[in-house]
Amino acid sequence: MLGHPDAFRRAGGLVQPSSEEMLTVTTSTASSDHRVRAVASERRVARLRCAAVVRIGFGLVWAIDASFKWLPGFIHGQTLGDELGQGAAVRTPGVHQWIQMWHIVATAAPGAFALGTALTETCIAAGLVFGVVSNAVFVGSALYSLGIWSSAEAFGLPWTAPGITDLGPAVAYAFASLALFCAQAGAAWSVDARLRPKLGRLAWVASPTVEELLTGSDTSPRLRERASGGCDAGVGRG
Repeated sequence: MLGHPDAFRRAGGLVQPSSEEMLTVTTSTASSDHRVRAVASERRVARLRCAAVVRIGFGLVWAIDASFKWLPGFIHGQTLGDELGQGAAVRTPGVHQWIQMWHIVATAAPGAFALGTALTETCIAAGLVFGVVSNAVFVGSALYSLGIWSSAEAFGLPWTAPGITDLGPAVAYAFASLALFCAQAGAAWSVDARLRPKLGRLAWVASPTVEELLTGSDTSPRLRERASGGCDAGVGRG
């Protein structure tokens, strides 16, 4: 068999394979490598699409949350006092003052604060569902969720309270957003594919496309300019 050491032994000596045999081996190896790369690419595309499905589902959850914020009781600021009134039950130094500060800010202009909250959650939901500036939305929603967890949910404190069962859902939202960021969930089925090349220096706020991730290239003008500048500098030094 071609490729086995004994295949080239003739009368006790080693005979060099012909050019046709070498070409056959090279072609077979290249074809095998191509199939391996194709399978790996297909699997990565499948993972990116699965991440996109999770992103869209998470965005729908945010959309439901946002819809509650547009209800009369919240949007008119009528429930903010109760939602940000956890400071009285939390006596942990620093945390108590932090929660009280947000309570004062919210109750000073409840209508404006409620409207800002509703708009923020609506934008997060739209960004996740449609994949618009995905990287910024992932990081922004994580920070926003941590803000809710540290204020309205008071870190789940006091942890010794009777009947406590969890630390509050907002912290899970924060980790889910960061997980989507790490999974590059904005690459597939998103507006970012068309938006990123037009953002210039702000291209980082949008997720790279599937093609960019597979080929290792980048369509953002800023990175293309850097690559071009590096090549020109290399030519100049040569």
